[in-house]
Amino acid sequence: MHLKKYCPDYLFIFLFAFTLLFSQSCNTASKVQATQVVIAPRNNSPVEKLSTKTIAINDTQKVDLKLSVNHNENVYASTLFTKYADILGVKSTELTNEKLYKLIDEWWNVPYKYAGNGKSGIDCSGFSCMVLKTVYNKEIVRGSAEMYNETERVQKEDLIEGDLVFFRIRRGHISHVGVYLMNNMFVHASVKHGVSISSLDDPFYKKVFASGGRLNKK
Repeated sequence: MHLKKYCPDYLFIFLFAFTLLFSQSCNTASKVQATQVVIAPRNNSPVEKLSTKTIAINDTQKVDLKLSVNHNENVYASTLFTKYADILGVKSTELTNEKLYKLIDEWWNVPYKYAGNGKSGIDCSGFSCMVLKTVYNKEIVRGSAEMYNETERVQKEDLIEGDLVFFRIRRGHISHVGVYLMNNMFVHASVKHGVSISSLDDPFYKKVFASGGRLNKK
């Protein structure tokens, strides 16, 4: 009789304790789950409430974008070098100066214009000055004869990329200039063809070639 009297009380206490324990367990699990989807603030920036899945997608997109940009740049450089290697008669792997060939490509076939400075027309000294400044960060006075006097003489067999090549076309004095590339080829603003690439072995240029010139000033 005594045990039956207190059983309901014990049962009530047991159920109350079980309910309390279960509630605390749920709250703890909820806090842990919430922690998984909150990123700690960086550089005092607001807390970002993003899921792990969202973060992974964003990181992947950034990597893909970077790879895509690099891939496009590499493809562009490869195509550019292949194009001009064919003109120069060399292997594309021998070309490394993307800035130089990009400039040539942008100005290709721009017509010759005495004292010109733009895409509507440019002369030989103006184009050569622009190449030296844009690609090699070197400045020189304009005018083929003046440029000849400002540079050190270089023999044809010693020419390297970025050297100047001078020609005596008019009345035996220096009247034309271009920029040496490789394999006896040079780029210049030709009176007949505009910005183009020619060979020092061409009979005409071989006949009027005067000297190479190297500007050592930075």
